[in-house]
Amino acid sequence: MITTRFLSTDEYHWYGDWLRDQDDDTKQSFFGMTVSDYFIDNLVAEFVRKQHDNFFLVAEQNGVWIGTMHIAIVNTDEVEFGIIIDIGNRNKGIANQLINEAIIWARNRGYANLYMHCLKENRAIQHLCEKHGLEIKKTINGSEVDTHVKLPKANLTSIGQEYIIRNRNLYHMFLQNQTKLMKSITY
Repeated sequence: MITTRFLSTDEYHWYGDWLRDQDDDTKQSFFGMTVSDYFIDNLVAEFVRKQHDNFFLVAEQNGVWIGTMHIAIVNTDEVEFGIIIDIGNRNKGIANQLINEAIIWARNRGYANLYMHCLKENRAIQHLCEKHGLEIKKTINGSEVDTHVKLPKANLTSIGQEYIIRNRNLYHMFLQNQTKLMKSITY
């Protein structure tokens, strides 16, 4: 079962641990360059320092992270998303699930504009952006792409969707913990 949850600010350092564990190609595709552990440490320290402007939605399977969505508050009207899926879990709909949940989250908090930035050769992310209505706004230096979509205002449906997602995740986590407990009991 795949569950999602937002990290508490006390867990933000785990995002840095997860980034460091990703293969070099994944980091290259996400950052657009080779990055060091020092770079990641400084990046996460900045997220912690500006914790009210940074949120992390994590996809987990049996307690193991399989994908992350960084949500950065640009201003009172705009958010920017950054998504990474573990190399062994790509093409399973996890990125689609994360972006869908993050869009609902952003709508329900009154954000009207969503941006994603990606490398031009990262067709998988561009396809995901197009699927969710993000249009290419500009190409930077021929190698990077900015996408944008206007988000509809929150309504009873979007609020209900967020409520259902959270309850489903709590239920799945309960089932996982119950299964672990049952396996640990010996008769």
